[in-house]
Amino acid sequence: MKTFLTTLALLVCAAAPAQEMKPETVKYVLALQDPATGGFKVTPAGKPSLRACNGGVKALKAMGQTVPELDKIKAFVTSCYDAKTGTFAEPDGKPDVAINAVGVMIALDLGLPREKFAGAMTYLKDNANTFEEVRIAAAAVEAWGVADCPFSLDGWLKTATDIAAPADARTAGSVLAMCLRLGKPCPNGVAHVAAITGGQNADGGWGVKGAAGSDLETCYRVVRALKLARADGRTVTAELARVKTFAATCKNADGGYGVKPGEASSMSGTYYAVLIDKFLGELAK
Repeated sequence: MKTFLTTLALLVCAAAPAQEMKPETVKYVLALQDPATGGFKVTPAGKPSLRACNGGVKALKAMGQTVPELDKIKAFVTSCYDAKTGTFAEPDGKPDVAINAVGVMIALDLGLPREKFAGAMTYLKDNANTFEEVRIAAAAVEAWGVADCPFSLDGWLKTATDIAAPADARTAGSVLAMCLRLGKPCPNGVAHVAAITGGQNADGGWGVKGAAGSDLETCYRVVRALKLARADGRTVTAELARVKTFAATCKNADGGYGVKPGEASSMSGTYYAVLIDKFLGELAK
């Protein structure tokens, strides 16, 4: 652990604090709320979804905004849960690990009673197997409360820690964040930090291995991991300061963000940009 913190410390130096998101970004997120159901949409032409609700509620809270139509949002999220099967699903969709994890997170964020959707946790226990599945399921467990998790997390942690030497920053950040979200140190922390620092692209961000350029989803995973890993009193890294420059290239005239530069705005891209900004601000304190 000492070696890991030393490696992390070498990453860290002073940088400008993260700037607040602009009012036009708040306006963009609010414009994606469906007045009939209260649910949020991924794009203006889309339909309300659990994923968009999770992004919209979290983005507004991160920007210090009041979330409107909370009762309607709660009703929409509740309508996406089937008490008979104990699963969440998008309207007209089928349940899977990712959407159940998202359902748990947004339900908890809205303060819905746990007993009303506890079956979704059982579904995660029984169905999360691949790393990407246990990664997103771990986010739900973090929201639920690791100490209150009704099942053992040993198998999930093994799936993550079996990735001893990640070949790319996206995987490294994902593994590091997952372990720390579950309250466990990452045994290969030095290798994961090295993959992160060595994988930053010339544009200032991080991207999928083999892809041209960076994307906000990968940046979100990496910055969250480093935020979780930073020791008390440390400041944002100079490397991370460059992420703000990259994120700015993903912003569009409507106030929203695409996941990549030049892409149309979406709730996904905007959520990533807002949370990255929030994490950078926390790292700067």
